[in-house]
Amino acid sequence: MLYLSLFVPLLLSIGLAMYIIPRILVVSVKKDLNLPPRYTDKGHRNVPRLGGVSLFPILVISVGLAAVSCLMFDWRTLLSGEDEDTFVQFTFAIAGLTTMYLLGVMDDLIGVSLVSKMVIEFLASLLIPLSGLWLDDLHGLLGIYELPYWIGLFGTVMTVMFITNAIPMLDDVDGLASGMAMIAFSVLGALSLIADMPFLLMICSAMVGMLFPFFFRNVMGWRIGWRNIYLGDTGGLTIGYMLSFVVIALSRQGGYTLPEGIIMVCFGTLLIPMFDVLRVAVMRTVNHRSVFSRDNNHIHHRLMMGGMGPFNVLITILLVSAFFIVLNVVGVWLDWNLSLLLVGNVACWLVLQVVISYFKNKNRDSWVEQEWMI
Repeated sequence: MLYLSLFVPLLLSIGLAMYIIPRILVVSVKKDLNLPPRYTDKGHRNVPRLGGVSLFPILVISVGLAAVSCLMFDWRTLLSGEDEDTFVQFTFAIAGLTTMYLLGVMDDLIGVSLVSKMVIEFLASLLIPLSGLWLDDLHGLLGIYELPYWIGLFGTVMTVMFITNAIPMLDDVDGLASGMAMIAFSVLGALSLIADMPFLLMICSAMVGMLFPFFFRNVMGWRIGWRNIYLGDTGGLTIGYMLSFVVIALSRQGGYTLPEGIIMVCFGTLLIPMFDVLRVAVMRTVNHRSVFSRDNNHIHHRLMMGGMGPFNVLITILLVSAFFIVLNVVGVWLDWNLSLLLVGNVACWLVLQVVISYFKNKNRDSWVEQEWMI
């Protein structure tokens, strides 16, 4: 059963992505749906921005067929206990994901005003707690345990919106958004396997499978003549929404099928984009600018200003992300206090920022400022 939940959606999503992506490229080139090349060493052609259009249909097809395969063998295992609740919650999430997907397509094609975007994202995010999936317990993090429903509902909506908007900001370096998401979904998939939750495992496997062709194409595909393609807002919103859904679902298993402090491991898979967005928001506020304004102050911008090339930036950020995941896994395994573990994560992040600032300032004279799109 678990093998079907792992391999069926994984192989289906890889095959579908490899089939669909080249066809999206053809349409994008013919309709001139491109963006100028951003942080890349591989030529100066404009890059199609509609890669994320493929994610939603691939997810639905892969998870749907995998679920049917499992039901044919043993329907009681898939639709029993926690997975029965997860199935219902996923139906709500699919409605929200459809909304996010359509919003992303509109934003990539014609643009959407900030107010309209926030309202639509809020309504889509609200569907997750309304399905019964909400952050009801922080397990002692910052001294907080059980949360009242209304506080948990509001916190869940804000968390979904925060994660959903953090992922598109990584789609600025070849392979960064897809690489970070693949690592996160791989760890979450392993937790789903340990928790014996095949339906969540299907979702994680499908997401890893469909993101792998994007990662390979954008990082290594140029060596064999493959053209780069951006995930765009459509892909970023889709990935972020599903990440938030799986993270919250697994966080609720703390103390049941998973260790008490598993919430730190789940959110630890996303510490890089979450911490980076918080840092950028604080810096913009300090400089009396809107938190929604654009600048070159994200972690990948700063690493480049420190003298790194795009590929080295990619490897560095993925390794740092892996470090935070290992740190949180070890901390939870050794039953460390979650508040102290969070302090340790923040301390490591601050040390990283000091090191980046040092090399950035050292390399300032040789850095030529450019207007990069975020």
